[in-house]
Amino acid sequence: MGEPARQEEQPSAEAGPDDPALAAWSRVLDLLEMAVVSAERTLKDPLGPLSAREQPVAALPVERWSPPSSIGSLPPGARRRAMALSAAQERVARRLEAAKHDAARQLHAVSSVPGVGGQSRAIYLDVNG
Repeated sequence: MGEPARQEEQPSAEAGPDDPALAAWSRVLDLLEMAVVSAERTLKDPLGPLSAREQPVAALPVERWSPPSSIGSLPPGARRRAMALSAAQERVARRLEAAKHDAARQLHAVSSVPGVGGQSRAIYLDVNG
C-alpha cells in the first residue's frame, strides 16, 4: 500500500502560484499525509522504532486534529489531493479496525488459557498439611 498518492495540483484560474490559501492547505494536507504514512508503517511493523533502532522517528502531533478555521475553504487547486488523501485515510482506517479486532481475538485466546494473564488460582487444596 505505501504512501498515499500525492498528486500535483493544477492551479485554478483564481488561484495563482502564490496563492496563500493553497499554500496553507498544502501544509495541512502534508501533515495529514504524514499521519497516514505513519499509520501504514505501524500496520506493517507494530513495534516501529523498537524493532529497528537506526530508523528515525518523525514526531507527529498527539492532540486531536481539527480543521483550521483561519485559512478558509479548501481551494479547488487542492481538491484532487484532498480526495486522494481521504481515500487513503479510509483504507488505513479499515486496516486499523481489522488489526484492532485481530488483537482482541488474540487477547481473548490468550486469556482463555488457564494461568495466563489473570491471577493464578490454587488448583489443589492440601487439607492434610
